[in-house]
Amino acid sequence: MRLVGFKEFTRVEDAVNKLLSYVNVSLDVIELPINESLNYVCAEEVRAPYDIPPFDRSAVDGYAVKALSTTSASPFNPIYFKVLGTVEAGDDISNLRPVGEYDAYLVFTGARIPQGADAVVPVEDTVSGDGEVRILRPVPPYANISRRGEDFKEGDVILNVGVQIKPWHIAALASANISKVRVYRKVRVSIINTGSELVELGSELSSGKVVNSTKFLIESYLKMINVEPVVLGIVPDDLEVIRGTVISALNNSDIVIITGGTSVGGKDLVPEAVEGIEGSIKVFHGVAMRPGRTTGAYVVKGKPVLIVSGLPVACLVALEVFLKPLVSHLNKTEEVPKPTISGYLTRKLANEVGFKSFYRVSICRNSNGDYYIEPLRLTGSGILSTLIRGNGILVIPENVEGYEAGERVTAEVINPIPECDDSKIT
Repeated sequence: MRLVGFKEFTRVEDAVNKLLSYVNVSLDVIELPINESLNYVCAEEVRAPYDIPPFDRSAVDGYAVKALSTTSASPFNPIYFKVLGTVEAGDDISNLRPVGEYDAYLVFTGARIPQGADAVVPVEDTVSGDGEVRILRPVPPYANISRRGEDFKEGDVILNVGVQIKPWHIAALASANISKVRVYRKVRVSIINTGSELVELGSELSSGKVVNSTKFLIESYLKMINVEPVVLGIVPDDLEVIRGTVISALNNSDIVIITGGTSVGGKDLVPEAVEGIEGSIKVFHGVAMRPGRTTGAYVVKGKPVLIVSGLPVACLVALEVFLKPLVSHLNKTEEVPKPTISGYLTRKLANEVGFKSFYRVSICRNSNGDYYIEPLRLTGSGILSTLIRGNGILVIPENVEGYEAGERVTAEVINPIPECDDSKIT
């Protein structure tokens, strides 16, 4: 039985950087209709094929006029213009009479600006009747006009490589009459859960058995970050079975995550199983972070294999710290900064120097708009209720011994922030 413990723990940042330096995975490029491309990562530079909008158009409902003709207009000195007609969005204006000095066209939002006009007076600044309109306020040149090329000039970049496509990108592509876009296929991540004590959801719980809840945490987490999960189920504590399952997973995915069997106990077989795969390189095993210190990583022919705790909270921390950067690396994207809140710590918090700690916390806002951060716990990696009752994570760096009560700290926000019970805030 191997109970030797970890000889050393790798710093978190060093572990992440070392892992990324070993990874060599290329994602296939596929072409999708733009309405199916949401959250995929763009694999090509997309430029506007023409000016957008392709013509000057009205930004309001109003009267298209020559701006200079409105210079002296006021409610007490209205200027009369002859209304030559009406232009709706989409109308052909090629045969319309050009706008003269005191001519106007009634134009609606999105309509092309008739020849000779260079401004639009909003209808609320006019009074109309009997084929005329009285202009009550002056407008400068190009007032209330969306100019040709105002959104994108021909050749402007709409999408760059590595941009995750959002609804506004899809709308911009549509405005450029682009129907398809080349994207990277989704990263595929295999999930392997080891442990003879695990049973599937819905099974009868006999003595010593627990439901494999961590599988659902990982699977849903992968979907949340737009990754395709490949669920391989529960694998018993058998060296050869674990190794065979990992080999199969590597053939069908870009990243493999294995939970359980990561420590140094008698049944902690995962490191030995992965090390026995041909071409396997150990990147690290044992990370200076809490929870999740038993996390390890290997690379097999350029593909990363993460071994993480089967306890859900420690597993979640490992996913945040290691999987997210891996996915961004494969997609050639930048990680989106996490939302944070600065607030007052409600009690003293200690840290083991040399370890980066991820405390679950509860954040609230008092009636004065100040935020208070209450630590819940650091230990108890299987206590999911702290993530449900809490709404933030307070990260304490390796070189910090802790924080004093009342000290201002910054926490990551993971759930909505409620109002404080002011009577409990000191």
